[in-house]
Amino acid sequence: MIIAAVVGLVVVMAGCGTALAVFNSRNANQTTSTGLGTGVPSPTPAGSPTPIASPIPTPAGGARVANQTLSVALPPGWQLNSKDSEYISLYDPNGYPMTIGSGVSSPAQTAQQNKATVDQVFTQKYPDTKACPNSKVTAGSVSGAPGLFWQLCFTLTSGSQSEPVGAPMFAGANADGSVYYVVFLLSPLASMTSFSAEAKPVVASIQWSLK
Repeated sequence: MIIAAVVGLVVVMAGCGTALAVFNSRNANQTTSTGLGTGVPSPTPAGSPTPIASPIPTPAGGARVANQTLSVALPPGWQLNSKDSEYISLYDPNGYPMTIGSGVSSPAQTAQQNKATVDQVFTQKYPDTKACPNSKVTAGSVSGAPGLFWQLCFTLTSGSQSEPVGAPMFAGANADGSVYYVVFLLSPLASMTSFSAEAKPVVASIQWSLK
């Protein structure tokens, strides 16, 4: 399952010592988050495989980063961490990671099935993974790709260090399930709301190459 491989890359990135070092320097308390889905663009009309004609918003001063399946704008202070043919991984100025991915699904899967795949991968890596308190699954879209928004909470560990974190998520699919779309954020729980708000212009700037 291709989407599981992309999620696995995110899990590896999330579990690295660098992320823990950044998170451990901040006080993390559970908070209620408005989530990644609040304020993102509404779905485009069904049956329109061509790119949206209106300009793709670019945060002021940002440069675009692209691969074979998507492009995204980097606001000032954001950095490219890594990319391959299906995913682009970024860091915000605080060192919090954001990963965006898209590719061909084989076999085809719905947005709900893609969400289930994401949940399974994180639960296998982090057994305490669960829906964040006061959060819920909502339907919406990212740059015309319909899907589901939700939040996962779990604990990162490395040696004797541990940190409770929050991960706002998006998983989507095209009409026939042959293409997946994913967006993941990761931060200490106390920073989840602010990081989600900070990332919204970046999410809004995403342009998918696969329809």
